[in-house]
Amino acid sequence: MDEDEQSPSAVTGPASAPVRTPRRRWPARAIAVLGGVLAVVLVAGAGLWWFSPWERMTGLHGAPPKAVGGVPSEGARRFGDVLDPVLAAGAVVEKHGRGVRAVDLAGGRTWWNLSRPGRASVASVWKVDGRRVAVVWSDRRLTVVDVPSGHRTHVELPNRSAAAHLMSSEKVHVEAGGLTGLDGRLLVAAVQDREVDAYDASSGRRAWTRQAPRNCFYQDAVQDGIEVQTGLLSLDVDCLEYGGQAADYTYSTLLAPSGQPLQGFEHFPGGSLLPAGEHELLQDKQDGDVRSHGYRLIDSRSGRPLWRVRQWSSQGGTDAVTAAAGLVVVTDQEGGQVALYRAIDGRLLWRRELGDSVLLQAGMVVAGRVRVIEKEPRPVKVLTFSATGGDAGQQELPMFEGAGSPVLAGGAYGTLVVADYPGADGATRPSVLLTDGH
Repeated sequence: MDEDEQSPSAVTGPASAPVRTPRRRWPARAIAVLGGVLAVVLVAGAGLWWFSPWERMTGLHGAPPKAVGGVPSEGARRFGDVLDPVLAAGAVVEKHGRGVRAVDLAGGRTWWNLSRPGRASVASVWKVDGRRVAVVWSDRRLTVVDVPSGHRTHVELPNRSAAAHLMSSEKVHVEAGGLTGLDGRLLVAAVQDREVDAYDASSGRRAWTRQAPRNCFYQDAVQDGIEVQTGLLSLDVDCLEYGGQAADYTYSTLLAPSGQPLQGFEHFPGGSLLPAGEHELLQDKQDGDVRSHGYRLIDSRSGRPLWRVRQWSSQGGTDAVTAAAGLVVVTDQEGGQVALYRAIDGRLLWRRELGDSVLLQAGMVVAGRVRVIEKEPRPVKVLTFSATGGDAGQQELPMFEGAGSPVLAGGAYGTLVVADYPGADGATRPSVLLTDGH
């Protein structure tokens, strides 16, 4: 045997020893592909986690609610306690547990329930237009819900809060409203401190963002008890100037569906501009000074003042003034007087004097009738006046006897929303819905 030749045992070692094979390595390309697949799976999982199945919509059985006036036919009745109600499309949409639900006003049945189990809770509910509501969740997600169909559009709101470190998991400072352009496209405007973001209600795509001037903050100017005006967005602008001496000042602005201020309303002096009619705006605190507190009607097409609301409080205080559907209600709360004016020209339509000992809350217009809460004499009740000022019925509010301060907070479809104004302790009771068949 040659010296170069070796026996098999010399090469492999003892017969009992295993044969070692080289370790195979994954190609870099395969690793990259697997990483991409994993990323896609994670993104898809995050999307499912955000939208489904952790969001639940139950109900939607039978015929949807009908958006008609005078829904109840059996006469006056109390609907029950509700949490932060919004009236839309013949239903009341309210916070329910950690979610939100729609209840048919005609029969009292629950039309649908919307919730996100184990995750966020509902922070607030806002009316967008006659059939849609905006649900703001505690994690800054906004859901636009078509009340009759239950169809939903989702938007993840940016954190625009100037006081984000003060926000808790249960509260998000977001105000929402609707804007309808000339093309009929509905936008949902989300007002958060220094910015307004507008989104397409159908697709959820952001249409525009408008930022407040330096050191200024936006607040949506929504007056209780009136229908939403979807043609314009009325904003209060609060500013703080720093210099030799800090100074606060406020003004109002009207935004068109394009996000640009309406001509003549870029920097409109005074307080909130509230819709009163087709082209009329009610403005309160127009001089920005309590000593010159007053109300006036403004033409939204020109910015020209139309007329000033006469203050005729018998106790030397200020009257409560509200407006809707082309009518202006003036209430002398301590003097027991109520009057109705035409918004376009200030014509007095009627005036009622109920007595010096009568204490009232601010009135409002629902379906052409004037409603006002009478606090004294007891019992607390809602008074209704016809279009000509005649008595048209009353409803007692026993749930507010001895506690609470009820106010009219909304109305539509022959239904009133009576809310409890927070007292010194900040405690409030659920709102009450009162319906009538008139």
